[in-house]
Amino acid sequence: MKMSTLLKIFFASITAYGAGLSLSFAQSSSQSARIQGINIQADSMFRDTENESVEIEGNIQVIYDGKHLSAHKAKLNLRAKTIDAIGNVLVVTPEATIGGERVILDYSNNTGIIFKGYVQSGSVFFEGGVIHKTSETDYLAEGAKYTTCTNCPETWSFSGKNIRAELGGYAYIKNSFLRIGGIPVFWLPYLIVPLKSDRQSGLLTPEVESSSSGGLAFAQSAFWAISRSQDATFALKNYELRGLKGLTNYRYVLTDKSYGELDAAFLQDKVFSRDTRLNNFRETQDKNSLVNRWFLKYNHYYDMPDGYVMRAQLNNASDLQYAKDFPLETLNHGDSAMENRVSLTKNTDSIHYSVDASYYKNLLQSDPMGGNNDSVHRLPELRFAKTQSKIGESNFLYSLDVNYVNFARSNFAYDDINAAYDASLPNNDRHVNAGGASPDCATSEWEKNPACSPLRDGTYDKSKDLIRTGQRLDVRPTLYRPIRFENLDLLPLITYRETQYTFAVGESTRNVRRYLRAEISAKTTFSKIFGDQSAMQGDRFKHEIQPELKFSSIPWIDHPNHSFFGQNQTTENQFFNQESIGDSDLNSPYGLQFDYNDRVYDRKLITLGFVNKLTRKTWVSGTPQYLQFLNWRLAQSYDAHQAETNPDSEPWSDILSDLRLYLDKFEIYQRTNYYPYQKVTNSSTRARIYNSYGDFFQIAHLYTIPGITPGKAVDKRDRTEDYTFSAKKDLNWLDLVAKVTYDAKPEKDKDHIKSWGYGAQLKLPGDCMYFNIINYKATGGDTNFRLNFSFIWDGQDSPTMPETLLDSFGF
Repeated sequence: MKMSTLLKIFFASITAYGAGLSLSFAQSSSQSARIQGINIQADSMFRDTENESVEIEGNIQVIYDGKHLSAHKAKLNLRAKTIDAIGNVLVVTPEATIGGERVILDYSNNTGIIFKGYVQSGSVFFEGGVIHKTSETDYLAEGAKYTTCTNCPETWSFSGKNIRAELGGYAYIKNSFLRIGGIPVFWLPYLIVPLKSDRQSGLLTPEVESSSSGGLAFAQSAFWAISRSQDATFALKNYELRGLKGLTNYRYVLTDKSYGELDAAFLQDKVFSRDTRLNNFRETQDKNSLVNRWFLKYNHYYDMPDGYVMRAQLNNASDLQYAKDFPLETLNHGDSAMENRVSLTKNTDSIHYSVDASYYKNLLQSDPMGGNNDSVHRLPELRFAKTQSKIGESNFLYSLDVNYVNFARSNFAYDDINAAYDASLPNNDRHVNAGGASPDCATSEWEKNPACSPLRDGTYDKSKDLIRTGQRLDVRPTLYRPIRFENLDLLPLITYRETQYTFAVGESTRNVRRYLRAEISAKTTFSKIFGDQSAMQGDRFKHEIQPELKFSSIPWIDHPNHSFFGQNQTTENQFFNQESIGDSDLNSPYGLQFDYNDRVYDRKLITLGFVNKLTRKTWVSGTPQYLQFLNWRLAQSYDAHQAETNPDSEPWSDILSDLRLYLDKFEIYQRTNYYPYQKVTNSSTRARIYNSYGDFFQIAHLYTIPGITPGKAVDKRDRTEDYTFSAKKDLNWLDLVAKVTYDAKPEKDKDHIKSWGYGAQLKLPGDCMYFNIINYKATGGDTNFRLNFSFIWDGQDSPTMPETLLDSFGF
């Protein structure tokens, strides 16, 4: 029936758009007329002028008010302005297509009655024994059926005693049965479904979930379309093992560039209350008692007048294990901290201003309900930066960077450390001083043992204790003078840097570091063009080699000694890049500071680099198109300061290789670091094959040996070696994204498959219903399975499964 309906619509549409042509070249046996603005054509026609009626029969075509009617026969009442059509009636209007055995229309006010017929608007289709057309877009059907499926029998349909439909609005169905493949499976006394693509308030389809720790879960969501610029979703999810959980999502749009989203959830978790990790740190009377668990995640971006932008990024949870148990909610499983940040920035063409505040929740504690007193926050951070600008009419340029940070925490301003650094000991085990009955309390593992607790002697000892809070003001003006000699670019510059510190404890509460840094870089380019140079619009390739030599030196430094900077301030550690400060620095003579801005690097450094570039020029419709498809940089540094002051040093840095290759439907990115003294290479490689439809296959390889330190041998057995495979494929009936990480060297008692996840969207026949399946296992987490389904009420295409889903699994 549906196929014949579509054919009728197709031929009727051709007839409607070509009505004038049909009338002009009609066969001689047909009759045509135009009466009161109505074009009529039929095999036979009889007009009763006294009763103001027209009877037509045989292949009739009636065109009126932009609408087209075809039938076997019909009677037009010109006085009452009605059309009574019988036999395979088909009415095509801009809003819908109407068909039936008999149709009575009032063409003056667009109302009528359809007998044993149907109405179709886009993919929305409903039929009934009697359908009343009450306006241009409103219908009332008796003994009716509604669907948006294009197949027959329909994948799904709703039948009901009465269906009141508003095209572009809603369908209201009484005494409704949901039918799957024509078979009734579910009864509802009353149902309201949307017949438009705009967001509509109502219940969403349920979701089923299963996890190894939570068991089977069932979720029901309600959507609230608050306005055109904001909406909310409320959900109740009942876990078989955990209990009932409430979730909410709120979204808003303030302007075209300003928006925000809030997510939150709450539950009393029965599983977590019995967790061994939790109960190890709880008092006996609290063990196994229910624990309230929640999370809050908020993102806000507000583009204000005069170049001001406000950002907010909040992410917090009741306990430190929440991100592991529910990785798709907090989206930060595997991170060392939850970051909460609020900022206000203003940018002009040459100046940047910002006020920033960052609060961190430490996730590395063993106690999942542990406090956050030890975390160090940036409250606030102020920055002023001016980009390179000319000094008057001269060729000199200058820039300025001013940064102020207050490092704060709710605990003490310093940590009591168990011992001072001793270079004679092969493996220092410096840590926060702790005590307790267990032998673990005398080691750095004390924090994992509930019997241990930190000890404080109440006095700061500059030889071993660690300053954790303070204020830092950093000012860096720079003067440049670009020079060009034919094909040689020189950029000499000099930077004055002054960093002022204020501490609450220490041998001195103030410290100032001042130094001058002089740099000069030289760069040139050698190039050659290959390809078809005989034709004006021939394809060509340009190969460029850019050697670069850079010399950096600190000719003057003034920095009084202070315990905050460790036991060795006269020489810096042998680093060639600004690296993050890590826990391993605590067991070194250089100590542990706030971040890398507290260190002095590269006192006399020579860096040589080469950049290879390949650019392709093609012509498309007479317009040149350029693509730089290869960029490969090689660089290595020599630390002359280390060579002069320490004969046992290893002055050559690692060799850096940074390769980016983009070809048609194929790309590679690889970054490697080769350490010549240790003879090992750390690398990160990603290769992707893709097509124009968005399908791809990607393989990534990560090989890392941690803790490579100059002068120390490395153990390759400590390496991390992962292979990650990702893919995305869209078919007519299935969208699939998948990702799996293979650990080539797993830890003891661990599987080679480190993490995996996939998302699948199964589209059923008829383009009216689809299933979403998400199945994943994050590193160290549970196996989770989610299933939901959606009806397509308005005939719109279902959303595709996005690639970004792979990033939410917490790999």
